Formats: sequence, C-alpha cells, structure tokens
Amino acid sequence: LMQFVPGTDFICSGYSSTPNYDNMFAGSNWDAEDYDDWVILQRDLRVDGGLVPAVEEDVVAVRRKAARAIQATFKELGLPEISDVEVEAATYAHGSKDMPARNVVEDLKAAEEMMKREVTGLDVAKALSKAGFDNVSEAVFNLLKRRAAGDYLHTAAIFDRDFNVNSAVNNPNDYTGPQTGYQITPEKWEILKTIRQAVSPESI
Repeated sequence: LMQFVPGTDFICSGYSSTPNYDNMFAGSNWDAEDYDDWVILQRDLRVDGGLVPAVEEDVVAVRRKAARAIQATFKELGLPEISDVEVEAATYAHGSKDMPARNVVEDLKAAEEMMKREVTGLDVAKALSKAGFDNVSEAVFNLLKRRAAGDYLHTAAIFDRDFNVNSAVNNPNDYTGPQTGYQITPEKWEILKTIRQAVSPESI
C-alpha cells in the first residue's frame, strides 16, 4: 500500500498466481487471495499494479491451454504421463491441495534423467511445436534468444508484447514525481476500472 499511496506510477509488470499456502514467501500481499483488493487499489489510486480484471471464461481457457501444453511437452520429452484428470484439475485448481497426488519419486527420477540427456529449452520449444502449440513454442524460443543476448539483465528490464527489452539503458529513468514517468493509457485505464464485482453507490 505504501507504494500506491505516494503516487508511484508503476508498481510491477507481473503478479503471483500462487495461493498463500503454496507461497514459500507467504505473508506477503502478492498472493492469489489478494486479487480483489489489488484491482480495487489500482482503480481507486489509478496505478498500474500488474493485474487486470478478467472474466472466468477467459481465465479457464488460458489455464486449460497451459495445462495441455505441459501435458504434451511431458509426452514429447518422454517424461512421466500427465493425465487428462490432472489437466482438468489444474484448469480449475486454486492450489496444490486441489491437485491429484503424483508419483514424486518417478518425477524426480525423470528430472535427473532429463539433466543427463541434457534437454534444453530448445528441446522444449520443439516439443511444443510438434504437439501443435506453435505460439507457445514461439514464445519459449523468443525467451531463449533474449536469454542468449542478455539484454534483459540490464537494470529494471522488462519485455514488451513483442519481446523487445525496455530497460534503464534504452529508456533511462527521468522520473521526478507523480505523472512524470509511466502513464496508464486511456485504453488500459478502461480495463483497470472495469471491475465486475464493484457495486455502484446508486444501487445501495
């Protein structure tokens, strides 16, 4: 909150989707339980905190695609099977307590074997492409290219949607107070202030 109150224009470029009980840094206000409070703070103080309101159908679609992509990657790389039951559970799970039990010993053996085979990120990208997840494969490949270049290691570096690096090197910090740095675009503001659980004062 003390980042919001002084008028900071930008808080962060991302947010944890981990529930508090799964967070090894538990005790923070960066967990899945804090989504509702966080989006309200963004709206009330007109600050970009890295979250945008979303409808359930969109979230479910993204989570199912992610789970299917991991399932396919495991299959292509010869890792222990991820069942359709696990995919469905992961699509709707709040955290680890909602997931079926896995054979952890076999998973650990597979991880060790994977390291012996020297499986790389490129192998993961190829596996994703072979399984039909071309846009996910392309994203992984782009991250690998940026990793080789190393520009993301510069101070305050973030990626834009096209994986271009924006950092203190190519965009120096000339912040001198509220409204002088990063500004929420009108389009982003329309998204941030559209909170579906908000109650209109006129309705009370």
